[in-house]
Amino acid sequence: MPAGRGYGTFSASDNTWSHTAIDVRVDCLSYVVSEKPAQLWQRLVALQMPWETSATVRKQVLQDVSFSVNSGTMLAILGSSGSGKTSLLDVITCRAPSPEGVTGEVYLNGVARTRSMVDACSAYVRQDDRLLPNLTVQETLLFVAQLKLPTTFTESEVLDRVSSVIAELGLSHVSDTRVGNSEMRGLSGGERRRVSIGIQLLLDPSVLFLDEPTSGLDSFTAHHLVETLARLAHNGRTVILSIHQPRSDLLDLFDKVLLMSKGQMVYFGEARNMVDYFNSLGFPCPELTNPCDYYVDLSTVDSTSEASDEFTSHIVEELVSAFQLYNNTLVQTPETDTQEKKHPDFDIIAAAFKGSSNHPGVFRQFSVLFRRAMRNLLEDYAMLIIHFLQALTMSFILGVIFVQLGEDQLAMRDRFGLMYLLSTMYPYMVILDIIGQGHQERKFLYFEMQDNIYGPGPFFFAKIASELPFHTVYLSVYITPMYFLTGLPADTTTFFTVYGLVYISVFCSRALAMFSAAFMPTFQMSIMLCNIMYTLQVMSAGFYVTLENTLSAFRWVSTVSYIRWGFEGTALATISNLNFTCDGTPPQFCVHTGREAMEIFGFGDGTMLQACTAIGATIVVFLILFFCSLKWIPQKPHEH
Repeated sequence: MPAGRGYGTFSASDNTWSHTAIDVRVDCLSYVVSEKPAQLWQRLVALQMPWETSATVRKQVLQDVSFSVNSGTMLAILGSSGSGKTSLLDVITCRAPSPEGVTGEVYLNGVARTRSMVDACSAYVRQDDRLLPNLTVQETLLFVAQLKLPTTFTESEVLDRVSSVIAELGLSHVSDTRVGNSEMRGLSGGERRRVSIGIQLLLDPSVLFLDEPTSGLDSFTAHHLVETLARLAHNGRTVILSIHQPRSDLLDLFDKVLLMSKGQMVYFGEARNMVDYFNSLGFPCPELTNPCDYYVDLSTVDSTSEASDEFTSHIVEELVSAFQLYNNTLVQTPETDTQEKKHPDFDIIAAAFKGSSNHPGVFRQFSVLFRRAMRNLLEDYAMLIIHFLQALTMSFILGVIFVQLGEDQLAMRDRFGLMYLLSTMYPYMVILDIIGQGHQERKFLYFEMQDNIYGPGPFFFAKIASELPFHTVYLSVYITPMYFLTGLPADTTTFFTVYGLVYISVFCSRALAMFSAAFMPTFQMSIMLCNIMYTLQVMSAGFYVTLENTLSAFRWVSTVSYIRWGFEGTALATISNLNFTCDGTPPQFCVHTGREAMEIFGFGDGTMLQACTAIGATIVVFLILFFCSLKWIPQKPHEH
């Protein structure tokens, strides 16, 4: 049976998925991380001096964690913050930031797991939702399905798969509702979380990992979500989830519970036996008290005072020791474990680990990402209106201030002022928008690329291609009213020359902003880098200081300044062929022609070809830097 890239077993002959039973066993898993000194950018953000560093500290995150979960079972990992719940999931799924600190082993159907095996048979749902707010539920799942499902699926079969996932998660009534976010009305928190789960269910995974899926949900929504997960588990999947302090009725939905404290096991076993176990240790749950709350609190170290820290630490040590004694009487010896045989269906699963040529290629990825980006941008009506009004307002401001310029000596100076503002105002405005958009995209970009849904290349080209139409429309709105209000030469060639130069200048600013957003880890640092680079471009443009008076050591900046070449190019197109009147100006101070005026600014030798070539080359450099940043710099969002 051929296998496609995915979590379940895929039959190419009839395009069907069937998840095979996968049992998960964790054996003596430990994890030590080295808390390295803060990176330079982190120290700068914290206003620390570069030489203020601290020594590397090793921290035990997990210690001798062992358990097993069979297919058709849901395991809930309980514990307070810092108990190691998320770290345990990360280590099991080969997502630990420091894999060199991991000891012990994880087995899938008795075979030591690898990252490719985990990716092939499981799915990981993270704690927060990474969804595009302007897409509907069906669109969200459809675009991801087109990126994940093998290319042998027809369009109708992809739609059927999306519909079946929507129905399985109980989202049919909101399938045409926009996802929304904190700023835009859409789905409820529980519905958004189920959409995140649905993305991972598209390839029918055998094992489903979830990191605190009920976080931020009300008790009713959390109960409904866990009921959904229980149904998924009982349909033949292995479900492993971390959860902070579930309400009491959720305990009845869990098959097994793992209670952790400071990376160690306090209890593992049947959920229905947890209360009896702690009763046997002399810690009965008080009446009218949620057992989950009580035992999570019992296994938490209270560091609010020295006395409470000592007392609660002693209790936790007793609980850990008691469970180790209890566990030794139940768990098989290591000699018996090593003789465990492979699951009889594991050979079929192993075929899926090798991947398949049916996975969508880069052109399919580009096509889907382009359509998804276009759809998301077109549905954001408020942002479209804001950008439209921004371009129109700036155009009218310039048009009114420089209305119907004449051809006298004062108007000559004003024309240079107009060309300079034309080349700097809108290019600066788009920088802020693009950097903000780039750091918003990081919220899903990092995790989608980490899940190997697509690579940096398709995203790079899809982002540029999807934004070009909007770039064109906004530039048309920006240039056209201003051009005719100011009385610039009314001929087609000059108009489109000015339009083209401003077009590529603004696009160069977009490329600079995209590079800064991808290169720097935070929004503030991206703004800082972009402002420094843009200020250098502006100050060396030849308007405030003529190019001839620029210090020779910094003259190279003006040579590579796209603002300078945009300014010079537009001035060359609109001013160089004009003749100016003197109007009483003494002859020795009168500038008669546009060429003379260009020489005053140091633009006497420039050509249109030079201007276009310099701006084009700068665009290429920034785009290459943007692509390299996407490829080699982790795009993990740093929101705090």
